[in-house]
Amino acid sequence: MSENKKVEVITDVSRCRDVVRELEKCDVIAVDAEGVQLGKDGPLTLLQVGTLDHAVYLFDIHTNKDLFIQGKLQDILTSTKTEKVIHSCSDHSAALYHQFNIRLRNVFDTQVANLVIQESEGRELASLLNLEEICKKYSSVAKVEDQNDAIKDLCLREIGDYWARRPLFDEMVDYAADDVTAIVPEVYYTMKRHIEERGLVDTFNKRVEEDILFLIDETMKVQRKTRVDEKVGRIVNAIDSKYSPDFKFKDIEDEDVKMAIQRLRMNDVEKFPPLVKRLKKESIEQDLDSVEESMASENGLFYIMNGQCDSSLRTAYNCKDPVIRDRTKELQDRVVQITLDHIAKKYSVTSPATHLSRHEKDVMFWLRPSPSGEEDPRFNKVVISLYWKQMEAELDSTIQKFEQKTFEFAMREGYYRRIKFYMNKRTPVPRSIKTKAINLIRKLDQTFGRGVVPGSGDDGS
Repeated sequence: MSENKKVEVITDVSRCRDVVRELEKCDVIAVDAEGVQLGKDGPLTLLQVGTLDHAVYLFDIHTNKDLFIQGKLQDILTSTKTEKVIHSCSDHSAALYHQFNIRLRNVFDTQVANLVIQESEGRELASLLNLEEICKKYSSVAKVEDQNDAIKDLCLREIGDYWARRPLFDEMVDYAADDVTAIVPEVYYTMKRHIEERGLVDTFNKRVEEDILFLIDETMKVQRKTRVDEKVGRIVNAIDSKYSPDFKFKDIEDEDVKMAIQRLRMNDVEKFPPLVKRLKKESIEQDLDSVEESMASENGLFYIMNGQCDSSLRTAYNCKDPVIRDRTKELQDRVVQITLDHIAKKYSVTSPATHLSRHEKDVMFWLRPSPSGEEDPRFNKVVISLYWKQMEAELDSTIQKFEQKTFEFAMREGYYRRIKFYMNKRTPVPRSIKTKAINLIRKLDQTFGRGVVPGSGDDGS
């Protein structure tokens, strides 16, 4: 940690109020948060605030959740006067909203700022940059300390609940402080100047609002998906006239074209000319090559556990080419086994499902353990315990969505069959899951008709 960085860890409500009063005098502050798979369900355990003169306050939410309400910390987060500089705020916003009923306002999102700036320079499908890349691009001095990569690696490999452990070690304090001191003041001022000079303020504010609500309001997801799909369609439709019939994917230099082909969904590929179909296949093969190379590299485990290969494998698995599908299945099996081995090391039988990463949850969903609740010699007991916790969490989420939407509720047919499997008397799943499955199917039958899959148009006959 640099010597001019002043860091204070706060657990006391009274001290929190005093600090908030001082922060409310600031026009701009930097904000970040840590947690265990931070998001809607992943618990937020630490909130960091940094000032322009590099004073840093670490609010220990794991130790004292009263800091938000009684300590008035929520006041600064919801303030329309003080601007909060945050890198990629959607997960922070979701955690604050769903766990503490706090709605972020007046945010300057550095991830969104970079996207809007790139788009003003002609990019259609601009790349997302991590915090380190943002610092390198928009500052001559700001940087994220090298030790931060080691801590991220530790979280992914060995200690799943790292940010829920107390007391806070020096390394944790340094890491947390670095993330807020890195983005103010130079990164913030540089980006803000670009946005104002290019007349991008209104566009930027709308996109930040979209990011704040992305994991809160479903319409924001639809809005973003529609915008991106329109761009992908526009770029892909121009490919046939832009390139010769024998042009190769590896020779494409336009990053937007590359990105559009990679983002083109497999169920849409058949709508396009043969050149697009071939380029899509070549992009999948190139992605699989990258997956294999990354898995074999020194950072292969980090690459897998961070979920960086998941999208490529999902796309490749939906490809109709049998050679590609077989290759994908082999890679997927390796990813699953490596992930399960590390789940058994990172967690315990008492770990909640909310501690699992999105990648780990996806891997769990692929498993098919013997439905005995605990006993299956193929899987570690920690894996089995977390598997059933995750299945129950998915079921709870489905029940909640049904209660919210009722007649507008829809469900995938495959998941409907899974719930029917849970409720079968001869299926020895955990009792709590069986009871919830029985009750849900009963309510679905009453609402849509016996045996009807909601939203499928199937009348059950």
